[in-house]
Amino acid sequence: MPDLAPLTEQLLKPTATIHVGNKLSLIERKLFNAIIWHSQKSRFTRASDTLSLGLLMLLIGLERSKNVDVIKEALERLTTTPIVWNTLKKDRTTDWGVCTFLAGAEISRGVLRYVLNPLLVEKVNNPILFAKIQLLVQTQFSSKYSLALYEFLLDELGRAGSPPHQEIQVSLEILRHVLQFEGIYKHLHGDVLKPCIQEINQYADITVGYRGVKKGRAVVAIVFAIDRAAGPFPPALEPPGLSEPEDPLLSQSPWVATLVGLGVAKRKAEALVATYEETRIRDNLAHAEAAHTAGKVKNLPAYLIRAIEADYRPTPTPEERCREAEASLARACQDAREAQEARRREWHDYRARRTRARFASLPEEQQTARRQAFVEKLQGANPVLHERYRKMGFASGMVEGQFFAELSEDLLVDPAETHFSAYLENLDVASPQEGDAPSGANGA
Repeated sequence: MPDLAPLTEQLLKPTATIHVGNKLSLIERKLFNAIIWHSQKSRFTRASDTLSLGLLMLLIGLERSKNVDVIKEALERLTTTPIVWNTLKKDRTTDWGVCTFLAGAEISRGVLRYVLNPLLVEKVNNPILFAKIQLLVQTQFSSKYSLALYEFLLDELGRAGSPPHQEIQVSLEILRHVLQFEGIYKHLHGDVLKPCIQEINQYADITVGYRGVKKGRAVVAIVFAIDRAAGPFPPALEPPGLSEPEDPLLSQSPWVATLVGLGVAKRKAEALVATYEETRIRDNLAHAEAAHTAGKVKNLPAYLIRAIEADYRPTPTPEERCREAEASLARACQDAREAQEARRREWHDYRARRTRARFASLPEEQQTARRQAFVEKLQGANPVLHERYRKMGFASGMVEGQFFAELSEDLLVDPAETHFSAYLENLDVASPQEGDAPSGANGA
């Protein structure tokens, strides 16, 4: 098993190599990052360096895969495709640059030997402007757009001094270049940005919200609201081998699902539900959603987490506390009434089952006599029901129901069968199912 420690480390990725101008695939970009990290670890003291395939696969999130061909194809691209770097001119040490990333690479006996292009060596190993990228995060991304946007936002956040919260406006022209997506805004928004932000919020060490900036009727820029996570690892992740097994009961909590649905990472949502009482979560959720609807909050998931942890609920006035107490009492009374009604329905069902069981235990001649007496009574007492009996006999649910309802008055004699209070007292002593008729015995 490969050493898992590297996944807890950060890659110092130079700004110039974040704003590359070629269309790297997801695997190629992950390989790019893994090799930069490995080169920085050794400070590239040799003309070439080696990296085990096991560690490489771990760094790009394919530790369970044996498909080395996909690595070979990606390395070939990285040794043959020109990469235009510093395209946004944010690395002040160089105006522009172009080269392949790797000068060469070979795989032998489970080891990758690679040679960085000399033009990039200095920038890679001694970056002046860089973004701190969690290696654990990059293993989780399934979209090349997510990884590219994550790196870009971290770079912007780092050059702003790494504040806990930052809003960054990015023109669509620059955003299309960063993501290498040339489609119309409708597709950029629906097919790229929305799933990207969802994946970043789930797995990354930042949470992101965004909104469009219009000029006339057209969107010309995007404002990203970025919040840093409090811990060293992303809210939804822990280093492999260190995570604790999930509590299935906790995962089934509707509040976990609600928080996740609003953009909170699943592990963070579970931690909040495990730590705070339901009323605190519910009230702060209502407060956060109201603030977001009013336009006072741009990044709802991050604000919601802070609201629950710091308890942003407004302090109720004496009048509000009084109204809440009255409402709570009313809810308790309603719950008690509903519980009593449910018990009474259970009792009626119990009486019906016991009646059928007693009737089924009677000799056949007594069963026949009781049916005949019931039918004779119908002729004068209930003409409508008698007409129903004439057409359908005891196959009529109405006829059969009335028959057993009248029988219950004669056949039920036990206190729990005749008095609701006695039934309630016996609930903790014996199951109400005891003595029910065998399956299929309906007595008609």
